[in-house]
Amino acid sequence: MTTGHDAATYRVGSFNITRVTERLIEFPAASLLPDWQAERVGPHAGSLVPGSVGGDLARTAVSVHTWLVRADGITILVDTGIGNDKVRRQPVFNGLRLPYLERLAAAGVTPGMVDFVLMTHVHTDHVGWNTMLVDGRWVPTFPNARYLLPRAGYEYFTGPDGRGRHNYDMFADSVLPVIEAGKAEFVPDDGGEVLPGFTYIPTPGHSVDHMSIALASGGRHGLFAGDVMHHPAQIFEPAWNSVFCADTDRARASRRLVLDRVADQDALYFSSHFPDTSAGRIARGADGFEWRFE
Repeated sequence: MTTGHDAATYRVGSFNITRVTERLIEFPAASLLPDWQAERVGPHAGSLVPGSVGGDLARTAVSVHTWLVRADGITILVDTGIGNDKVRRQPVFNGLRLPYLERLAAAGVTPGMVDFVLMTHVHTDHVGWNTMLVDGRWVPTFPNARYLLPRAGYEYFTGPDGRGRHNYDMFADSVLPVIEAGKAEFVPDDGGEVLPGFTYIPTPGHSVDHMSIALASGGRHGLFAGDVMHHPAQIFEPAWNSVFCADTDRARASRRLVLDRVADQDALYFSSHFPDTSAGRIARGADGFEWRFE
Protein backbone atom coordinates (compact mmCIF):
# COMPACT_ATOMS: atom_id res chain seq x y z
CA MET A 1 0.00 0.00 0.00
CA THR A 2 1.35 3.38 -0.94
CA THR A 3 0.45 7.02 -0.68
CA GLY A 4 2.64 10.04 -1.28
CA HIS A 5 3.11 13.34 0.47
CA ASP A 6 2.56 15.19 -2.81
CA ALA A 7 -1.14 15.81 -3.31
CA ALA A 8 -3.39 17.05 -6.07
CA THR A 9 -5.17 20.36 -5.80
CA TYR A 10 -8.94 20.19 -6.25
CA ARG A 11 -11.29 23.01 -7.11
CA VAL A 12 -14.76 23.69 -5.72
CA GLY A 13 -16.03 26.91 -7.26
CA SER A 14 -13.52 29.61 -6.36
CA PHE A 15 -11.76 27.47 -3.72
CA ASN A 16 -8.60 25.40 -4.19
CA ILE A 17 -8.20 22.44 -1.82
CA THR A 18 -4.95 20.56 -1.18
CA ARG A 19 -4.10 17.81 1.28
CA VAL A 20 -1.21 18.40 3.66
CA THR A 21 -0.13 14.97 4.89
CA GLU A 22 1.03 14.26 8.41
CA ARG A 23 1.40 10.47 8.41
CA LEU A 24 0.06 7.13 7.16
CA ILE A 25 -0.72 4.31 9.60
CA GLU A 26 -1.14 0.67 8.50
CA PHE A 27 -2.81 -2.14 10.47
CA PRO A 28 -5.19 -5.11 10.09
CA ALA A 29 -8.46 -4.00 8.50
CA ALA A 30 -10.60 -5.80 11.09
CA SER A 31 -8.98 -3.79 13.87
CA LEU A 32 -10.46 -0.66 12.30
CA LEU A 33 -13.77 -2.08 11.05
CA PRO A 34 -14.82 -5.03 13.23
CA ASP A 35 -17.41 -6.18 10.66
CA TRP A 36 -14.78 -6.37 7.92
CA GLN A 37 -15.28 -9.32 5.56
CA ALA A 38 -12.79 -9.77 2.76
CA GLU A 39 -15.38 -11.53 0.61
CA ARG A 40 -17.63 -8.46 0.74
CA VAL A 41 -14.77 -6.09 0.00
CA GLY A 42 -13.40 -8.17 -2.85
CA PRO A 43 -15.95 -7.11 -5.51
CA HIS A 44 -14.98 -3.48 -4.86
CA ALA A 45 -11.22 -4.00 -4.74
CA GLY A 46 -10.75 -2.20 -8.05
CA SER A 47 -11.96 0.99 -6.40
CA LEU A 48 -9.71 0.53 -3.37
CA VAL A 49 -6.24 -0.39 -4.60
CA PRO A 50 -3.38 0.37 -4.33
CA GLY A 51 -3.61 2.24 -1.04
CA SER A 52 -6.85 1.28 0.72
CA VAL A 53 -6.40 -2.49 1.01
CA GLY A 54 -3.51 -4.92 0.83
CA GLY A 55 -3.37 -7.68 -1.72
CA ASP A 56 -4.86 -10.18 0.73
CA LEU A 57 -7.73 -7.80 1.58
CA ALA A 58 -6.80 -8.15 5.25
CA ARG A 59 -4.77 -5.01 5.85
CA THR A 60 -5.53 -1.37 5.35
CA ALA A 61 -4.19 2.09 6.11
CA VAL A 62 -5.49 5.41 7.32
CA SER A 63 -4.06 8.78 6.45
CA VAL A 64 -3.82 11.63 8.94
CA HIS A 65 -3.79 14.99 7.22
CA THR A 66 -5.14 18.52 6.95
CA TRP A 67 -7.15 20.00 4.11
CA LEU A 68 -5.74 23.37 3.03
CA VAL A 69 -8.42 25.57 1.46
CA ARG A 70 -7.61 28.83 -0.33
CA ALA A 71 -9.50 31.48 -2.30
CA ASP A 72 -9.69 35.25 -2.66
CA GLY A 73 -6.94 35.98 -0.17
CA ILE A 74 -8.30 33.66 2.55
CA THR A 75 -6.47 30.60 3.90
CA ILE A 76 -8.30 27.90 5.87
CA LEU A 77 -7.17 24.64 7.46
CA VAL A 78 -9.71 21.88 8.07
CA ASP A 79 -8.48 19.79 11.03
CA THR A 80 -4.86 19.83 12.12
CA GLY A 81 -3.75 16.25 12.73
CA ILE A 82 -1.74 14.90 15.67
CA GLY A 83 1.01 17.46 16.23
CA ASN A 84 4.62 17.21 17.33
CA ASP A 85 5.98 16.67 20.84
CA LYS A 86 2.60 15.59 22.25
CA VAL A 87 2.62 13.01 25.04
CA ARG A 88 0.01 10.42 24.13
CA ARG A 89 -0.91 6.93 25.31
CA GLN A 90 -1.16 5.63 21.75
CA PRO A 91 2.36 4.94 20.42
CA VAL A 92 1.41 6.04 16.88
CA PHE A 93 0.53 9.50 18.26
CA ASN A 94 3.19 9.85 20.93
CA GLY A 95 6.22 12.15 20.73
CA LEU A 96 6.10 12.72 16.99
CA ARG A 97 8.69 14.81 15.14
CA LEU A 98 7.21 15.06 11.66
CA PRO A 99 7.81 17.74 8.98
CA TYR A 100 4.18 18.87 8.86
CA LEU A 101 4.97 22.59 8.85
CA GLU A 102 7.56 22.03 6.12
CA ARG A 103 4.91 20.30 4.02
CA LEU A 104 2.53 23.17 4.66
CA ALA A 105 5.26 25.57 3.53
CA ALA A 106 5.82 23.47 0.41
CA ALA A 107 2.14 24.06 -0.37
CA GLY A 108 2.82 27.80 -0.13
CA VAL A 109 1.55 28.56 3.37
CA THR A 110 3.40 29.62 6.52
CA PRO A 111 1.68 29.60 9.94
CA GLY A 112 1.15 33.35 9.95
CA MET A 113 -0.80 33.15 6.69
CA VAL A 114 -3.60 30.98 8.09
CA ASP A 115 -6.84 32.90 8.67
CA PHE A 116 -9.11 30.15 10.02
CA VAL A 117 -8.79 26.67 11.49
CA LEU A 118 -12.02 24.66 11.24
CA MET A 119 -12.25 21.56 13.44
CA THR A 120 -14.77 18.83 12.68
CA HIS A 121 -14.52 17.55 16.27
CA VAL A 122 -12.25 17.53 19.29
CA HIS A 123 -10.17 14.35 18.95
CA THR A 124 -6.44 13.72 19.22
CA ASP A 125 -5.73 13.35 15.50
CA HIS A 126 -7.78 16.40 14.47
CA VAL A 127 -6.54 19.15 16.79
CA GLY A 128 -2.85 18.46 17.38
CA TRP A 129 -1.24 21.15 15.25
CA ASN A 130 -3.45 23.80 16.81
CA THR A 131 -0.51 24.32 19.14
CA MET A 132 3.24 23.87 19.22
CA LEU A 133 5.75 23.68 22.03
CA VAL A 134 7.74 26.90 22.49
CA ASP A 135 10.01 27.33 25.52
CA GLY A 136 8.08 24.68 27.41
CA ARG A 137 4.65 26.19 26.70
CA TRP A 138 1.90 25.22 24.27
CA VAL A 139 1.18 28.23 22.08
CA PRO A 140 -1.11 28.64 19.03
CA THR A 141 0.72 27.43 15.92
CA PHE A 142 -1.24 29.80 13.68
CA PRO A 143 -1.00 33.14 15.48
CA ASN A 144 -3.33 35.09 13.21
CA ALA A 145 -6.05 32.46 12.87
CA ARG A 146 -9.48 32.13 14.38
CA TYR A 147 -10.03 28.57 15.59
CA LEU A 148 -13.60 27.22 15.20
CA LEU A 149 -14.71 24.12 17.05
CA PRO A 150 -18.07 22.55 18.01
CA ARG A 151 -19.35 23.94 21.30
CA ALA A 152 -20.41 20.42 22.31
CA GLY A 153 -16.77 19.33 22.27
CA TYR A 154 -15.73 22.19 24.52
CA GLU A 155 -18.59 21.52 26.92
CA TYR A 156 -17.83 17.81 27.04
CA PHE A 157 -14.14 18.18 27.82
CA THR A 158 -14.71 20.87 30.42
CA GLY A 159 -17.30 18.67 32.16
CA PRO A 160 -16.62 15.80 34.57
CA ASP A 161 -16.90 13.03 31.94
CA GLY A 162 -14.47 14.72 29.56
CA ARG A 163 -11.96 15.66 32.25
CA GLY A 164 -11.86 12.01 33.26
CA ARG A 165 -11.24 10.64 29.78
CA HIS A 166 -7.96 9.03 28.78
CA ASN A 167 -7.54 11.57 25.97
CA TYR A 168 -8.17 14.71 28.02
CA ASP A 169 -4.50 15.60 27.58
CA MET A 170 -5.13 16.47 23.93
CA PHE A 171 -7.77 18.99 25.00
CA ALA A 172 -5.43 20.44 27.60
CA ASP A 173 -2.46 20.92 25.27
CA SER A 174 -4.11 21.43 21.88
CA VAL A 175 -7.44 23.19 22.50
CA LEU A 176 -7.34 25.04 25.81
CA PRO A 177 -4.30 27.14 24.82
CA VAL A 178 -6.12 28.63 21.82
CA ILE A 179 -9.20 29.30 23.96
CA GLU A 180 -7.09 30.97 26.64
CA ALA A 181 -5.38 33.04 23.94
CA GLY A 182 -8.79 34.39 22.92
CA LYS A 183 -8.58 32.84 19.45
CA ALA A 184 -11.43 30.30 19.63
CA GLU A 185 -15.02 30.51 18.41
CA PHE A 186 -17.66 27.90 19.18
CA VAL A 187 -20.01 26.41 16.59
CA PRO A 188 -23.53 25.90 18.00
CA ASP A 189 -25.00 22.42 18.26
CA ASP A 190 -27.23 22.94 15.23
CA GLY A 191 -24.30 24.08 13.09
CA GLY A 192 -24.82 26.73 10.44
CA GLU A 193 -22.77 28.89 8.11
CA VAL A 194 -19.58 30.08 9.78
CA LEU A 195 -17.90 31.69 6.77
CA PRO A 196 -19.22 32.49 3.30
CA GLY A 197 -19.64 29.09 1.65
CA PHE A 198 -18.74 27.04 4.76
CA THR A 199 -21.56 25.41 6.74
CA TYR A 200 -21.25 23.10 9.73
CA ILE A 201 -23.66 20.13 9.66
CA PRO A 202 -24.26 18.01 12.78
CA THR A 203 -23.15 14.41 12.13
CA PRO A 204 -22.87 12.89 15.61
CA GLY A 205 -22.13 9.28 16.40
CA HIS A 206 -18.38 9.05 16.05
CA SER A 207 -18.36 11.53 18.91
CA VAL A 208 -20.93 13.67 20.66
CA ASP A 209 -19.59 16.84 19.01
CA HIS A 210 -18.88 15.52 15.53
CA MET A 211 -19.78 17.79 12.61
CA SER A 212 -19.11 17.77 8.89
CA ILE A 213 -18.32 20.93 6.97
CA ALA A 214 -20.06 21.63 3.66
CA LEU A 215 -18.49 23.91 1.08
CA ALA A 216 -20.55 25.58 -1.65
CA SER A 217 -19.16 27.93 -4.27
CA GLY A 218 -20.15 28.76 -7.84
CA GLY A 219 -22.76 26.03 -7.98
CA ARG A 220 -20.24 23.35 -6.94
CA HIS A 221 -20.10 21.43 -3.68
CA GLY A 222 -17.62 19.74 -1.40
CA LEU A 223 -17.90 18.05 1.97
CA PHE A 224 -15.27 17.64 4.66
CA ALA A 225 -16.86 14.75 6.52
CA GLY A 226 -14.38 14.20 9.35
CA ASP A 227 -14.73 10.74 10.87
CA VAL A 228 -18.17 9.83 9.53
CA MET A 229 -16.14 7.23 7.62
CA HIS A 230 -12.60 6.04 8.21
CA HIS A 231 -12.33 3.83 5.12
CA PRO A 232 -13.94 3.82 1.66
CA ALA A 233 -15.27 0.29 2.26
CA GLN A 234 -17.89 1.97 4.46
CA ILE A 235 -19.35 3.55 1.32
CA PHE A 236 -20.21 0.07 0.02
CA GLU A 237 -21.08 -1.15 3.52
CA PRO A 238 -22.59 1.86 5.34
CA ALA A 239 -23.69 -0.29 8.29
CA TRP A 240 -20.05 -0.96 9.15
CA ASN A 241 -18.96 1.24 12.03
CA SER A 242 -15.37 1.79 13.01
CA VAL A 243 -14.06 0.84 16.44
CA PHE A 244 -14.07 4.57 17.20
CA CYS A 245 -17.83 5.12 16.87
CA ALA A 246 -19.10 6.10 20.31
CA ASP A 247 -22.82 5.88 19.45
CA THR A 248 -23.26 3.17 16.84
CA ASP A 249 -26.84 3.98 15.81
CA ARG A 250 -26.21 7.70 15.41
CA ALA A 251 -22.98 6.97 13.54
CA ARG A 252 -24.87 4.90 10.97
CA ALA A 253 -27.56 7.58 10.62
CA SER A 254 -24.94 10.28 10.08
CA ARG A 255 -23.15 8.12 7.53
CA ARG A 256 -26.35 7.68 5.56
CA LEU A 257 -27.05 11.41 5.70
CA VAL A 258 -23.58 12.14 4.31
CA LEU A 259 -23.78 9.50 1.59
CA ASP A 260 -27.15 10.81 0.40
CA ARG A 261 -25.99 14.43 0.46
CA VAL A 262 -22.74 13.85 -1.40
CA ALA A 263 -24.39 11.66 -4.04
CA ASP A 264 -27.30 14.09 -4.56
CA GLN A 265 -25.00 17.10 -4.93
CA ASP A 266 -22.23 15.36 -6.88
CA ALA A 267 -20.02 16.86 -4.21
CA LEU A 268 -16.31 16.22 -3.86
CA TYR A 269 -15.85 14.15 -0.72
CA PHE A 270 -12.81 15.15 1.33
CA SER A 271 -12.11 12.42 3.86
CA SER A 272 -10.11 12.78 7.04
CA HIS A 273 -8.57 9.31 6.88
CA PHE A 274 -8.90 7.65 3.49
CA PRO A 275 -5.47 6.85 2.02
CA ASP A 276 -4.45 7.37 -1.63
CA THR A 277 -5.69 10.81 -2.67
CA SER A 278 -8.13 10.98 0.30
CA ALA A 279 -10.72 12.63 -2.00
CA GLY A 280 -13.27 11.39 -4.47
CA ARG A 281 -16.87 11.02 -5.62
CA ILE A 282 -19.77 9.01 -4.25
CA ALA A 283 -22.56 7.91 -6.60
CA ARG A 284 -25.58 5.68 -6.39
CA GLY A 285 -25.25 2.31 -8.08
CA ALA A 286 -27.49 -0.68 -8.65
CA ASP A 287 -26.67 -2.18 -5.26
CA GLY A 288 -25.96 0.86 -3.13
CA PHE A 289 -23.27 3.50 -3.25
CA GLU A 290 -20.09 3.51 -5.32
CA TRP A 291 -16.76 5.25 -4.77
CA ARG A 292 -14.17 6.72 -7.12
CA PHE A 293 -10.90 8.28 -6.00
CA GLU A 294 -10.01 11.52 -7.76
